[in-house]
Amino acid sequence: MNLPNSISIFRLALIPVVLGLIMAYEPGQEWIRHLAFSVFLTAAVSDFIDGYIARRFDQRTKLGAVLDPLADKLLINLSFVFLAVTPHFETDVPMWLPVVILGRDIGISLGAYLLNKYKGPLRPRPRFLGKAATTAHSVGVGWVLVNWPYGFQVLMAMVAISLGSLVDYLFHGYEQAVPAEDQVPGNAK
Repeated sequence: MNLPNSISIFRLALIPVVLGLIMAYEPGQEWIRHLAFSVFLTAAVSDFIDGYIARRFDQRTKLGAVLDPLADKLLINLSFVFLAVTPHFETDVPMWLPVVILGRDIGISLGAYLLNKYKGPLRPRPRFLGKAATTAHSVGVGWVLVNWPYGFQVLMAMVAISLGSLVDYLFHGYEQAVPAEDQVPGNAK
């Protein structure tokens, strides 16, 4: 087992700790909220570190290709679910928000699966808006945990970036799957 995979497993192990701290938080116990943020931040930063090490030192593996995104998606999606059902945070996370974030992930994954099944093999490439959405998700969770002002506005900006990245991935997939000459209306042969 290489170092990036070990870091991903460490990140997976931190998820129940973050979720337990979110559920344990009550007003007046600010140390729990701060500890939840610290553990979440550690997990989020470890995502950057394991990716950097895997790319920089050519330690990419098939296991890492599964573990890394799994840890990311579980950390973000479950954090939002637990924040939405925990009423004690200053910023009230709407119940529909985790559905939107998870729906985006499912839409991208389903689109990639269908493209590879019917038009593949296609190699998905990371997109700028996808990276921005991942960063925005981490900022959103962290913002709620830290209890900074304008939390709802930050979450709505995060949702906009997430939906923008979904549209970007869908258009990018369409461009890969459909030949350029078939993409322009009225150009049919």
